[in-house]
Amino acid sequence: MSEFSKSDTLDRTAILDLITAYAFGLDRRDFARVASTFTEEAVVQNLFDEYLPEGKLFNSLTIGGTAVADGARDLFDTLDATQHQLGAQIVELTRTGARASTQVVARHHRGVQFFHIGATYEDEFVRTPDGWRIAKRTQHIHWTAGSPAVFLAQ
Repeated sequence: MSEFSKSDTLDRTAILDLITAYAFGLDRRDFARVASTFTEEAVVQNLFDEYLPEGKLFNSLTIGGTAVADGARDLFDTLDATQHQLGAQIVELTRTGARASTQVVARHHRGVQFFHIGATYEDEFVRTPDGWRIAKRTQHIHWTAGSPAVFLAQ
C-alpha cells in the first residue's frame, strides 16, 4: 500500500466530499449545490450500456455546472423522492488534477412507480480558487430496474 502525504489525504477527502455534496444536492433538491460541484465548462455525459433500451431516451451530453443543475431540476420535477447511494470509490491524484471512480445506485420514485439505476461516475477534477471541482463526468449506467416512464409522466 502506498503512503499518502497529509496534503494528498486532504485533497482526497475534499474530492470525496465533493462527490457526496453532489448526491446530497440532488436528493435534497439543492440545485445550487449541484451546480457548485462542477466547473462552468464541465462536460457531463450519461451513457447507458448498449443492451439497455432506455439509453435512447436518456443518453445525453451537458456542458457546465449550471446546465447540469437545471437539467436535474427539470428531470426530477415530477419525482416524489430520490436517493443516490455512493459505493466503492477510488481517487487518483495526477500532476494536473485528479480522477475518481464512484459506484452509485440511484433510486427515483413517483408514487408507487420507480426507476433505479446502477452506475459508475468516472470523474476528472481540477483545482479552482474555490477548491476542487468536477471538470468532466461520464456516468456509465450498467443496469436498471423499474420503468423509465417515471421520468416521462406529466
